[in-house]
Amino acid sequence: MNNHRILAWVVVGALGVVLAQAVQRQLNLVVNGQAQSSKAIVVGGQTYVPLSALRALGVTASVSGNTVSLSGSPAGGADQRASLEGCLNEWLNNGIWRARATRVEPFDESGLKGWAVDFEVRNATNRTLEAWNAGFKDPSSLTLAFADGSTQRMEGNALARESYEAKIYNAAIPQGSGVTTRLKFTSNRTDAPTKLLIEMDTTSIKQKYNLAFSSPNPSLRFKLDCSK
Repeated sequence: MNNHRILAWVVVGALGVVLAQAVQRQLNLVVNGQAQSSKAIVVGGQTYVPLSALRALGVTASVSGNTVSLSGSPAGGADQRASLEGCLNEWLNNGIWRARATRVEPFDESGLKGWAVDFEVRNATNRTLEAWNAGFKDPSSLTLAFADGSTQRMEGNALARESYEAKIYNAAIPQGSGVTTRLKFTSNRTDAPTKLLIEMDTTSIKQKYNLAFSSPNPSLRFKLDCSK
């Protein structure tokens, strides 16, 4: 190895030592409720996260030369919420409810067309819960999102009463028990939705049961275009 290469390795080694000394702390990183293998670091009192974490949140990040460019808002448009997130067949747990979406497909019933999502929810507490008093909200809190950023809320029609209100919202679900249903959204879209968003109410459960969600963002977001 010549002197120039030896010098290069010495410089790289020195930079590594300086960086290691500058990092005051490493932090575990969780994005949308999912633990990441990469770490956040604290340097000079500031916390830094890897670009991969920003990309997972829907932020466009690129590096060109000595410039980092960030743009955009979280994918999903105005209805995007900070939520627990998972793919089809992946259980999400907000400390009160365990839930998963298992399938998405079009439907055509009695002249109404749209998209249906097979959905399962289980009571994760040690007591019977009335769903409407324990986080679940009216049908408009359920939303499908499409690849172009547009959304379709569940309408308060007969399909919603049958598939959501009767099966989940108005149900009393014992501890450890669950409910399966097919959530139906009327829509003229022929392209499949990419996300199911379920917004949770964090106030009523405290008043009714003196319980709290384990996650600061207990709403649920299922990515319908990936599967576990």
